[in-house]
Amino acid sequence: MAFQGDGSVTLDASAETGLPVLTFWRPVLHDEGSRYPVAGRMDCRIAASQGPFSEEDFDPAKRHKAVVEQRKEQGFIDSERLASGTDTVKKLDVIGRRNAPRSYYVLSYIMARDGDRLIDIRRNCTFVFGPAATKPDVLPFVNRYTKLIFAFAEQEP
Repeated sequence: MAFQGDGSVTLDASAETGLPVLTFWRPVLHDEGSRYPVAGRMDCRIAASQGPFSEEDFDPAKRHKAVVEQRKEQGFIDSERLASGTDTVKKLDVIGRRNAPRSYYVLSYIMARDGDRLIDIRRNCTFVFGPAATKPDVLPFVNRYTKLIFAFAEQEP
């Protein structure tokens, strides 16, 4: 897997899991089409793990459901879920907001099947902006400034 991010990218290890975590930020303008654009920032963290493939585990919605109550307690308010996928790659984007601190987010669950291996990726992007921005459409910024590329191993027929 390769990652491309447009902004300041660093690679760290997660204190909780020891897995590599990519973090990056970049300036963005919310409401770019308006007369009064509002400056802001997109902060993202991306972590990936791999394990044996299981049809039961190849379900991003199930992964999110396992943490949704805990996230509510932390103040995350999910407003939209967009699912897509194939037999090889499945994705769930959870879009929402948080009031304290005031921000919007896109939490992506991306799962890929590579033969007998399951690649499990979390991309969490938070948007920090001034009070003049009202309900920005944040998913296009995530898709514009981040890119994940999979290079699957050759499979025997």
